[in-house]
Formats: sequence, C-alpha cells, structure tokens
Amino acid sequence: MISYYDFRDKPILFAHRGMNSFAPENSLPAFELCLKNDIPAIELDVHLIKSGELVVIHDSATKRVTNEDYIVENLTLSEVKKLDIGKNFNKNFDKTQIPTLEEVFQLCSNNILYDIEIKTNKLKNKELTTKLWDLIKKYKLEFNTIITSFNPFVVREFEQISKHSLLEGIIFANEKSVPLLLRKGLGSRFFQCNIMKPDIKLVNQTTLSRYRERNLKILPWCVDTEEHVDKLLNQNIFGIVSNVPEKMIQTELFKN
Repeated sequence: MISYYDFRDKPILFAHRGMNSFAPENSLPAFELCLKNDIPAIELDVHLIKSGELVVIHDSATKRVTNEDYIVENLTLSEVKKLDIGKNFNKNFDKTQIPTLEEVFQLCSNNILYDIEIKTNKLKNKELTTKLWDLIKKYKLEFNTIITSFNPFVVREFEQISKHSLLEGIIFANEKSVPLLLRKGLGSRFFQCNIMKPDIKLVNQTTLSRYRERNLKILPWCVDTEEHVDKLLNQNIFGIVSNVPEKMIQTELFKN
C-alpha cells in the first residue's frame, strides 16, 4: 500500500500516461510497467463516454492513437473496446485496448498514486464527476488520488461532490489551445486549489516563490531533461510529471 502521506519529505515522480516510451500511452501495459519498475505514480486522462463509463485516453478523438477517427464521448464501451491503440506503437502491442478507469484501478489498486486529469469541455459535467468520485471511493483510493484539469469549473464541481476530500489542481500552459484567461494559472481562483500544475516552460524562481506564498503544492509537467531538473532542485516541489520516468528517477531530484 502507498499513499501521499508517504511523500511528505520528497517529491513524487508521475509517469505521464504511464511508461509511454515502452508501451502505448494510457494503456494497461504502460501502467503495469510503472508497478514493475518502482515508479510511484501515474498521470492519466479520463473521458466520460456515451454508455456511461470513464475511459482512459488523452485526446477527445481517437485518430492519433488508433488511425480510426471517432469522437471519444460519442462511443459506447463496446465500440471503444474494438479500437486498437497498440498497432501504431509496436507490433508486440497489437490489439491493446483503451482501458476503463475501473480496469486501471483493478490493475494498480493502492500500490500506486494517481494524478487523474479530467477531460471535458463542458462547464459542468455532473455525471462524469459523480462517477469519478464513486469509483475512487469504491476502490478506497482517497489517499492515492489527486484530481487535475485545465478546466477549473469541472474541478470545482468535483470538489463540491467530494466535499473537498482530495487534493485538486489546475493545469496550465501558454499555448493557443488554452483560453487566454487560463494560460497563467488563473483558473486556480475558481476553486479551492491545492496544486499548481504548470508547463515546465512557465516555471522560474518568481513563479515558484509566488506559489509557495499561497501555500500551493507545485507539480510541473512535462519534466524530461536535466535542464528541467536543474530548475527544480531544492525547490520543495510536490512532484513532477515526466515522459521519461525511467530517466528522471536516476536524477538528483529523486536520490534518497
């Protein structure tokens, strides 16, 4: 068993969509590799689909990872399970399916920590947030899970449903895909934010000091190089999200 309380004095290493250099992103094999390689935490993305399940996939469409172009939220589970996210990655992963969040919880249980990114463009999505909270409670993962999103309104809704039971954070980046108002983390003002999750390109001494003054935990993404690590040494960060956790775990940031 593992919990966030085990990491009071050291940062947490989150594998971005699992160990995605070695297995298809957001797949059960990618998450299982984290368990086998002592990576303590995973970051993953959830969408609510037409038939009511929460599935783990990053994009709102399936084209990039399957070559078949569907809108994720318009699919039923049986339709989702017909899609192959492994064939584009490596022939050894042919017929790898998009997992449900429940399948991920069944695989990893409380042996790993979760950063669950809510994916929805709706300002309110009570069905998604309610089902997410119910699943977390069903598998007794309240001490293993944080909730983050680019969308501050859906995090606020989750916060209200869960009665402020979890750590929750805002994700942000200075990119055109992010609404101008939210590019510098102003979404944190819309709910009881505990975690700032900035693109590593936005991290500097000034921003780190500002977050600490507000007693906010700092979780940059995607931290993939030694240069990125150097920015964060001795900065009392909550953790990092990385595409190369197998490399980051060897750095000064995570040495015991």
